[in-house]
Order: sequence, then structure tokens, then C-alpha cells
Amino acid sequence: MRTRFLLSNTEIQQVFSDDITQELVYLPHDRKKIIAVLTQHQELLENVISSIKKPYLAYLTSLGVTSQSTLHLVDLGYSGTIQSLLTILLNKDTVGHYLISSKPGEHRIADNTATMKGYLKEGVKLGEGYLPLDRSMFLESLLTAPFGQFRGIRFNTFDKNKFDFYYGRKVTSQRYFYELEQVMSGALEYCHHAGKHQIEFNSDELELLLNNYLSKPNMIPRSTKHIFDIDDDVTGNGTVNALQFFGLA
Repeated sequence: MRTRFLLSNTEIQQVFSDDITQELVYLPHDRKKIIAVLTQHQELLENVISSIKKPYLAYLTSLGVTSQSTLHLVDLGYSGTIQSLLTILLNKDTVGHYLISSKPGEHRIADNTATMKGYLKEGVKLGEGYLPLDRSMFLESLLTAPFGQFRGIRFNTFDKNKFDFYYGRKVTSQRYFYELEQVMSGALEYCHHAGKHQIEFNSDELELLLNNYLSKPNMIPRSTKHIFDIDDDVTGNGTVNALQFFGLA
């Protein structure tokens, strides 16, 4: 509740008794017990999150998201967690476009259909030995926003048509975001070059390129080490550096 859903201790205490918060549970063994507790406290949970849920839905409406009959989502992730949550929250059919999809195809979620497509690889899971997925932390660190971890959204105090966003701490790659912008500028420049000269890569060639950078030490300049920091606060691991984590620094 604290790290994944960003509820404060005060909000948690408003919903759950001390007996519940002190009880040890183990997943997946206690899955049914956890679902039962959350279901019993659904109304209280809805009251607690309403102050963030309402502005969030209003923000999506302002972007034109809720006016679409089917939502198309682009995500680096592979398991479809965010897509599934948006499918439920917005009560709409969704199509997820992923670099790698562990669960491709159509899935029935609540009253809607979520379709997941992987463009480099489909049907592989984390830890099965497919390097571009097992080491996707590299791409996650590069494809970050210049802000800290998103913590919440509220209506602006003076103008209800505007929104205030709240973020957590920044990791090194976000403090030196101008360096990431240089990397992205080079990547986009090459995309334009490849398109102009009709240069194409098939999946095998892309995997070969990725695997070289993801497995061999010193392929990535040491001077860029700091831009591979990633915020892993939601799992309680703090800041993780991809190069150090995989022994490539």
C-alpha cells in the first residue's frame, strides 16, 4: 500500500485495523485472503483515493483519452499491468503496443478486452533467458522523464481546469537529463537517416545489436554510467544502476 499505491500511513490507518496491518501474508499462497480483505474494505479505500482519482480522470479527459472508444497504449513494459489497470479504470477496450510482450493476444479484463502486441518478441517471460527482456532495465533508465517518481495529482487550488503534479526524488539520470536528451537526439537523427536511405533491421539483427550492448563489458562508455540509474523505490530497492547491477561497469 505504501510503495506500490503510495498511500500514507495515516490513509492506511483510516482503512485497515492494526490487526490487519500487522498480519504476515505470503503470495501467492494468501492471494484469496488478500482479495477478501481488500473487497471488504473497498468503500473505505474508494473514499481515501477519491481525492487523487477524480483529478486523474479529469486530467485524462482533458487529453481526450476518455473520448476514444478503444485506447491504444505504447509501453516499454512487458506484462501489461498498466494497460490492465487502465482497461478497468476507464471501462474501455485497449490495445497495448510493446517492444516485448509476455502475454500477447486478447485478454478479457472485467467487462472489456485488452489486446497486447509485442513487436520484437512475444511469449517470453522475465528470467527465461531472453536477454533484451531480462536486461530491459537499460532501456527503462534511458526512457525516463525529467521528473522524479510520480506521486500524485490534484486540482489546482485557484483554477480547477488546471492540475498540480507531485513527484518524488530525482535519480542521477534525471538530474542530468540534458545528457539523456543528447542520446535521444542522436537516436532520432539515426531514425531519420535510416528512413531516408531505406535502411531496415529485422528482429534477429536488432536482437544481435542489443545483446552485444547488454552482455559485453565496456561496450557502453564509462563516462555515461550515471545516466543508467533507475528509481526502484516501489520495490524498496532505492536507486539501481543498470551497468553495476549486471556487472558491466
